[in-house]
Amino acid sequence: MALSRYAAAGGADYRHRLHAGNVGDVWKHCVLVAVLRAVAASPTAAYLETHAGDGRYPLHPTGEWTEGIGRLWRDEPRASALADYVSLCRRLGEGDERPVAYPGSPAFARAVLGDAAELVLWERHTRAASHLISLVGGHTRTRVTIGDGLAMLNEALHASHADAVVALVDPSWGQKSDWQTIPDALVRAARAAPRACLLLWYPVKSLTRPNAMMECLAAAGVEGVAAELVTTPLGHQRHRLNGSGVLLVGAPASAVDAVAAAAPEIGARCATFSGAWSLRLRAFAGNRGMC
Repeated sequence: MALSRYAAAGGADYRHRLHAGNVGDVWKHCVLVAVLRAVAASPTAAYLETHAGDGRYPLHPTGEWTEGIGRLWRDEPRASALADYVSLCRRLGEGDERPVAYPGSPAFARAVLGDAAELVLWERHTRAASHLISLVGGHTRTRVTIGDGLAMLNEALHASHADAVVALVDPSWGQKSDWQTIPDALVRAARAAPRACLLLWYPVKSLTRPNAMMECLAAAGVEGVAAELVTTPLGHQRHRLNGSGVLLVGAPASAVDAVAAAAPEIGARCATFSGAWSLRLRAFAGNRGMC
């Protein structure tokens, strides 16, 4: 494993650990696993993640996980993509009657893509990166950089010669300006590597900002699909997470189909109010311009 370091100036604390295993993680990782499965048969594969976090998270007796992975832990899901995800959670995490540790995205990527795949991971904060290094250290096909993954994503995409490249952008969305700067970065990445599969996770508290983001991407000539799962009606708890979405650019159609098939099961089990959940699959495309 190669490790490079430089000081990270400012920025929000990503703090994935505070939300580990919640319904947003369930949706994000179910989508991620479906995409990774769809490309795993490629002769060579690479996985890039801009905000990789700790890599593994302890789950205390109470927490957001109780409305996420906690509702799926002891079930045997019917949907194949969901069953695959839950099986990996049990294998990569820890727990018997309930989950006590939840795996991060890099663990899912390594498990699905195998030891031959290249993992390129960034994390801005030294404490989180140290945890990550302790988990992935020693693997010759993993590189961790302490720094701004968004700033270095294009260069890494250009440098990869893998047949299949999957990149996950999973920021904290802690500042209002993120809704402009992060889509801008995704546009640049899509143009830098048109054959790569790009995934962007985002929270849904209302539809205003997600809609504007998709319009921005379409105006910039980016084509893709937004998959949004809402498990708390948008009229409730707007100061909290009502749902989340994943933007998929360049994703295999089979992965999108698998995710759509898994959504009803996740929605039914993780809805805050019984039966009150919704899935929105929205394709976006447009002429290249400026958003």
